[in-house]
Amino acid sequence: MKREISSALSLKRIVITLILFFLVPVIQRVIYTLNPNETLSYMFALNLVGAVMMIYNWNLFALHYNRAKKNPGDTLIYTLIGCVFIGLWAWFNSSILRGNVLLPDPAVLKNNIFAAPAVFAAYTVIQAEIVSMSFKCLTDHMKIHSREVIIILVSGFAFGLLYTIAFTPLIPEQFIPAYFFNTILVSMLSYLYNQSGNFISGMLAWSIVLSVLIAVSL
Repeated sequence: MKREISSALSLKRIVITLILFFLVPVIQRVIYTLNPNETLSYMFALNLVGAVMMIYNWNLFALHYNRAKKNPGDTLIYTLIGCVFIGLWAWFNSSILRGNVLLPDPAVLKNNIFAAPAVFAAYTVIQAEIVSMSFKCLTDHMKIHSREVIIILVSGFAFGLLYTIAFTPLIPEQFIPAYFFNTILVSMLSYLYNQSGNFISGMLAWSIVLSVLIAVSL
């Protein structure tokens, strides 16, 4: 079911949100110089940027949360659909494609019990929140309802590229499979957004799949 979704975000909000997105790897590198632990430095960066992005875009999040709350059936259905298809895509990636996915080192979770909840939250819910809000802002002025397939693909290639640049080394054998994975992933998130009318379904689905990936790695 297609939904007409109108643009309401200013160019300033879009630019600042995308700047915040790219601050994650920047902050991570700064923290890493002080504490050379990649998992913990990413945890700090994700939680910090996630909190700032949520505060800055609170009205946007509240709008989509209310849309999801008004249509709980659609939200649940498309969250489950997202879990299935994103889960299958993640399984294909871990088994064959081997594209980079931002996940914590299992040893850090096992050896830092007190930090484990913050690490787990950062790499699941917060990462999914950052991706969902940034993806929404980037594609906000695209008229999804009028050219569904084209816009889904364009958004996948566009934000998939940003997602890959932010978290994957610019080495062809790592960058190419990661970009392919992220392009399809973001296309799925775009489809879920278009069908449900909110980004909450996709955010929940991606965070659940990330949670499963972390649990399997332990």
